[in-house]
Amino acid sequence: MSGVSRRDFLKAAALTGVSAFIAANKAEIVSAFEQAKMNGVKLVWLQGQSCSACTVSLLQASDPELYDAIEELKVNIAFHQTIMQPFGEQAIEILEEIEPDVLVVEGAIPVGLKEACLLGERNGKPVVFEEWVKELMAKTKVAVVGFGSCSTYGGIPAGKDGVGSAYDNGSVTGAVGLYDFVKMHGMPSAKLILLPGCPGHPDWLMITLASILLGVVPEVDEYYRPKAMFSRIIHDHCPRRGYYGKGQFAYSLEETDSKYETCLYKVGCKAPFTYAACAETRWNGGVNVCMNAGAPCIGCMDPGFPDKMSPFYEAKESTEIMLGLNPTTLGEIAVGAAVLGVAAHAIRRGTKHPEIKDDEIEKKE
Repeated sequence: MSGVSRRDFLKAAALTGVSAFIAANKAEIVSAFEQAKMNGVKLVWLQGQSCSACTVSLLQASDPELYDAIEELKVNIAFHQTIMQPFGEQAIEILEEIEPDVLVVEGAIPVGLKEACLLGERNGKPVVFEEWVKELMAKTKVAVVGFGSCSTYGGIPAGKDGVGSAYDNGSVTGAVGLYDFVKMHGMPSAKLILLPGCPGHPDWLMITLASILLGVVPEVDEYYRPKAMFSRIIHDHCPRRGYYGKGQFAYSLEETDSKYETCLYKVGCKAPFTYAACAETRWNGGVNVCMNAGAPCIGCMDPGFPDKMSPFYEAKESTEIMLGLNPTTLGEIAVGAAVLGVAAHAIRRGTKHPEIKDDEIEKKE
């Protein structure tokens, strides 16, 4: 990429896709975290209502070089309940004193039954998770990243309980994600970047962190998702896409094995309604994706998950799908990984400090 202008590089990156971009720019992504370590970047990772699957997803990155970068990143994470060494009062002192460059939130925020998630004590009294999120968001310099469906839009904790909740969204604890949380409290959203998924995809988080740590803000959609990962429906790149066009459908979960050569739409696959790069990047080092493994997509990347996508194993009819094509995605394929191209440009440029001023923010041209 050396010697290529930024504009030309963006054009090239737009044609690659996330997975190819990662393969071609792995060294630059690793370099981003090395520079962050040298620059003393402060990263805080909060866990609210979650199962820690998003942390596990990140730590299970299968690419050796990216895994090493994660291990290095661990050294720079000032606070993370799952992997940090300090505990008790010493851990809470970190939260009270730190001014994070980047705040990563995993897990939903219970704004109804606030006591459902407590984190430490102050003056002998428990501190609710909501209080820490508000306090640390106000102090964060560069970006607030929601990782996983729970922290972004509420996810499973925000799902309706089915028996009549006392809270507006119907969940047991009134759980919300950052998308609703900032609106609820009238907080600024300019620094907000949301990466949904149950769990979140480790590669997408790595690329996003590499970008923002070096002063590049990814272009986001109306749900604050990076367009590079969330501008196309999964259906368009599904390995079973051809079977849809031929009308070859599975009508029971017994017919989802790849040997049957069937599309899973009739057994509830939500890929035609879900925007994400799952089928392009895939999981476990690019080996597999839900539909290829015989499991219908349950739409975990969608802001309305899980309620909007339920029941998981029943077909969801829509007038948007005509002959297997979603008209809203036509012409968007070229968007690709253009934002990621900007990230690589910044990495090569070697920005020395992560704090971003309004007139310095770079966005996709």
